[in-house]
Amino acid sequence: MGSMMPELPYVFVYGTLRGAAGTEWSRLLTANSRFVGAGRTRGALFHLDGYPGMTAHTDDDTWVNGEVYLLNAPPSALPILDAYEGCGPGQPLPHEFERQVVTVRLDSGQTIEAWAYIYTLETGDKARITSGDYLQAGSQGRPTRASLPS
Repeated sequence: MGSMMPELPYVFVYGTLRGAAGTEWSRLLTANSRFVGAGRTRGALFHLDGYPGMTAHTDDDTWVNGEVYLLNAPPSALPILDAYEGCGPGQPLPHEFERQVVTVRLDSGQTIEAWAYIYTLETGDKARITSGDYLQAGSQGRPTRASLPS
């Protein structure tokens, strides 16, 4: 998971953590970070169980749309996000998501490296979100797996 670049302060979000998703977790993220911009990264997006999952790849021209945030305090924020995504150190294997570094092309034209939560399980029986945009796909927010930290 995240040991190769622990100092990386940016996170790319594509689903229920996006600002317009309006979830308690998206509000937590926006309260503890600065919005950098909208952008996209190479990958494919799938409908899971009330939330999306992204697979990352560089071998074709499919993109996932999302947002980049600059975390105010990455050492404390990333473990909270890891727990939300089910890939914290004490959570059972196999993890559905893994935090990986992706290259994001911001709408401004800038390219930035950011953490993203990549879906690690099989996608064969999952519906593809061909637009690459979860919010445009009209899906409802994901049920929270964990309570917000107090």
